[in-house]
Amino acid sequence: MTNIQVQLARQPEGNPKASDFQVMKTPMPKVGAGQFLARNIYLSLDPYMRGAIAGRHMGHQRLNQGDVIYGRCVAEVMESQHAEYNAGDIVVLESGWQQFYVSDGGHADEVRKVDPGLGAPLSAHIGALGMPGLTAWAGVEKLANPGLGSTFVVTAAAGPVGGTAGQIAKAKGARAVGIAGSDEKCRIVVEEYGFDACVNYKNKNWTDDLKAACPNGIDTYFDNVGGPVLDAVTQQLNLYGKIVLCGLMSQYNRGADNAFNGHNMGPFVGKRAQLMGLVVYDYYNRMNEFMKAVAPLVNAKRLKFHEDRANGIERAPEHFVKLMNGQNTGKALVVIGPEKA
Repeated sequence: MTNIQVQLARQPEGNPKASDFQVMKTPMPKVGAGQFLARNIYLSLDPYMRGAIAGRHMGHQRLNQGDVIYGRCVAEVMESQHAEYNAGDIVVLESGWQQFYVSDGGHADEVRKVDPGLGAPLSAHIGALGMPGLTAWAGVEKLANPGLGSTFVVTAAAGPVGGTAGQIAKAKGARAVGIAGSDEKCRIVVEEYGFDACVNYKNKNWTDDLKAACPNGIDTYFDNVGGPVLDAVTQQLNLYGKIVLCGLMSQYNRGADNAFNGHNMGPFVGKRAQLMGLVVYDYYNRMNEFMKAVAPLVNAKRLKFHEDRANGIERAPEHFVKLMNGQNTGKALVVIGPEKA
């Protein structure tokens, strides 16, 4: 029996291409003392991976040719010589773009058991109940804390972080306004996620549309993209407004020939803005608190999410390219295998 892996063929230049990756058959990994064998079921694809591949993301070394691509998965424990994990356990762990993985349960793998009593779909544990959801919850609850009736704006609003953040803010009584990259994404944000409004930033006069959607200005801006969009939204921020700096989607694919030259900080000072950097790793120790707050919303379908699925580990490269070009709608993931072997 073999293990199919997706490895790096060469470091991407600018936007990644499917040819930057290679699909390889390798021997099935062996389980040793203190280890367990995980069969990956769902693979999460996330924009931060672009920086991780290049070694620009916190805690990730630059990958070389032949290295397995970083990635978080929902997996089933198939065989175990580890005291804390048994065959049949469902876990979330950093196991990479491959079918099988041997873990020692250490910090580098960030293993978390899935409570079978939660009742949520397994795939949600790499989405609304996984790192994206934790990111959204931390940004809204622990940093922004939007007030009743305030205006909360979030970019990448159809995605797993932005969509969850807006729904949590809405549940706290804020007015939620999304920014997304197509009319269809905006429809989902408003009609399915329950936002009050959504603006398509690809429209020529999108900043005017945003002003119309936020007649009382913007109190909190949850930023997932950075770059010119951050500068444009800041112009509409109310005095003493908050900006949660979460993602840099506009900059992940930049090469040496189109480097971003930075922001003019004058408008941030003029708005007396509170700039708050959000790194989700700071909140991993609050996972239980997060699950108690958000899992009931997911189970009751009060917090909704979309998934953009590809079937088969071999399709991970093309699906990642789709994500990094903004062509996905909702949480990008790869179905590697069935939920039960």
